[in-house]
Amino acid sequence: MVRVKRLTADDARLLDPNAAEWRSLPGEPVTLAPTPLTSQPSLYVQATWENKPYGLTQQAMVKAAHNGSSVFFHLTWGDPTEDSEIKDTDHFTDAAAVLFPVKGDAPLTSMGSADQPVNAWYWRADFEEPVSITAQGAGTTVRHLSAGLKAGASFGDGGWSVVLSRAIGSPDASAVTLRPGQIGQTAKVAFAVWQGSNGERGGLKAVTLEWQPLEMEG
Repeated sequence: MVRVKRLTADDARLLDPNAAEWRSLPGEPVTLAPTPLTSQPSLYVQATWENKPYGLTQQAMVKAAHNGSSVFFHLTWGDPTEDSEIKDTDHFTDAAAVLFPVKGDAPLTSMGSADQPVNAWYWRADFEEPVSITAQGAGTTVRHLSAGLKAGASFGDGGWSVVLSRAIGSPDASAVTLRPGQIGQTAKVAFAVWQGSNGERGGLKAVTLEWQPLEMEG
């Protein structure tokens, strides 16, 4: 269960992953595992990575909060290298995402289906701002650049701390709607992490293989 606690702090404060408000909240450890190769849309990727390790991040610590106007997800995970820029064609950056089923129990590892899409808030270390992604199955991702997402990130002590945020409510019909008072029966969430130094990108990631119930304090 991921609980979204109500805090009295402004958006700028809660976008700081090192803010005291975050230190006061207990974290929820979530187990991550490699996305199954059978879920990769490319046969080339499946063959290339069949005997190579990927999805190296095994656990992330999650905290969540809202201040009545915006909702925030705080993720921390271990990473031995800071990969925040692409220096060559074989370089990739670190990334993370918070994922939601837009409708029902959308299949998570395949990034949804035609009638059950998923919505992801996607942060990448080299992006100026995060992007909202919708998908209706493997290889169908669409990026929405004006989704009102914000992020704050910090690398240190052997890993990343990242906050992803959006105003409460839905900016468009394709995105998930979050509001205070929601409980796990109707709201769910998942998390994903990419380690750029390992060549992880696209579907090559570590992810929670099942949706986690999400409870949003009123």
